[in-house]
Amino acid sequence: MKNSKIVEIKDTIQNLRKQDIGVVTVSNSEWYSLFKDEIRNSIAIEGVFANRNDLLDVLERNKRTDKQKAASILGYFESASTLYEYANNQFQEKEFILKISDLKQIHTLLMRYEKDFGFYNGKLGDFRTTNVEVTRATFKPINGFYVKEALELFIKWFNLKLEEENIDFLQLVAISHVWFETIHPFRDGNGRSGRILLSYVLIGCGLVNISIKGIARSDREKYYKALEASDTCFEKINRDIEKGINISLEKVYDYIKNQDFSAMEKIISDCLGKSINRLKSSSGLSFEPDAVLPLRKIAIAYDYSQDYLRNLINRDKLKAVKRGKLWYIKLKDMQKYVDSVSKN
Repeated sequence: MKNSKIVEIKDTIQNLRKQDIGVVTVSNSEWYSLFKDEIRNSIAIEGVFANRNDLLDVLERNKRTDKQKAASILGYFESASTLYEYANNQFQEKEFILKISDLKQIHTLLMRYEKDFGFYNGKLGDFRTTNVEVTRATFKPINGFYVKEALELFIKWFNLKLEEENIDFLQLVAISHVWFETIHPFRDGNGRSGRILLSYVLIGCGLVNISIKGIARSDREKYYKALEASDTCFEKINRDIEKGINISLEKVYDYIKNQDFSAMEKIISDCLGKSINRLKSSSGLSFEPDAVLPLRKIAIAYDYSQDYLRNLINRDKLKAVKRGKLWYIKLKDMQKYVDSVSKN
């Protein structure tokens, strides 16, 4: 996908914004549907397979399901939805940059439920200090002692590239994704963290999140091969850092310019095209009839405080059901209230 295509996508998203359509929000049914597909596919790449009913049971029906599935679904939902909203706000305020704390926040939210359920015993958001091996990977992640140094170089390069005029956003995102994965900064959750980071960067640059296919084995193999085809230059950077060699940005550019990222760029461009086509079909805020979300997510989507919504519920101004200690609200009931307010 050439820059002209990226410009076309950005223009489409801007037109949707002008129509007062919440592009990156659960209150937009087309985006919410895309987001659920992203969750299913991303966790499938890591070997956790959830069908559509599994997702609905966990996210909307508050039903019990396999704990590993529930932890993976909830963690991805919490991490991605929070970071995507943040990136969207950063883009609109022209403040988007990448920080070490962003990477830690992605992991903290992603692994929270796995930590609670006992599937993960590491510290949330902490970078690893030990060595890890990646099954079936052609690269060797950097020694745990140098993870922070490698990430600082990555972040510095990214933010400087972001300032360039006529930047190739597609290439920037492809390079960033492969580089992050070759560092492999966490004890676990690197694949999902990296794909959330990928979409976080896309949104921060004025684009939209994507769903990389991973349910079918052929799709997973295609994704793995795209990573492998682009990791040689970062393997060199990792080894140089471990040897104590001072890696200048000029040297990073020299390594990267000779690397072929076309396979990863193709995957991202195809996914971006599918994402934007789904959003273009949304001419306004439409809702899935049975979609139900926790009060906290409704508050974020509609920019109300949780206390305000609880007050509405207590005054019978807003329909809601209580499950355990949490209130759940149908999206269509929330929209009905918003519409009634706008008329007064």
